[in-house]
Parts: sequence; structure tokens; C-alpha cells
Amino acid sequence: MSPKSSFPRAPGNIECGIVRPVNTVMGDCLGNAGALLAARLERLSLAAISRHAHPNPHHPQHGAHHHG
Repeated sequence: MSPKSSFPRAPGNIECGIVRPVNTVMGDCLGNAGALLAARLERLSLAAISRHAHPNPHHPQHGAHHHG
């Protein structure tokens, strides 16, 4: 069999060819999402956020929670 066989390359080589472009696209998406979130948070006040907050019945109220 010649060194240039018709068999596929080893999975590690294929993975490198796929992982890099996927990582680039995912990195771009995460960067865009982060920028959108930052822009949205700049437009919100703490009062607006607190109006949408719902109490969590499983979380102790302020002052009652102690880290051990």
C-alpha cells in the first residue's frame, strides 16, 4: 500500500481541522453575545432589575445566610 492511501486520516487530524473553525465561530458568537448583554445592562437600572426579581423560597433572607 502506498503512503498516500485512500483511507481517512486519523481522527486527531480530522478533529483539528474541525475544532479550530468551530472554536473561531463559537468565540465570535460568545463575543457578540457578551457585547449585546453589556449594552442591555447599560440601559437597565437596579430599580428596573429589582422590579422583575422574584423571591426565591429556597434562599434565606438577607442576614440569615452564613457561609461556613
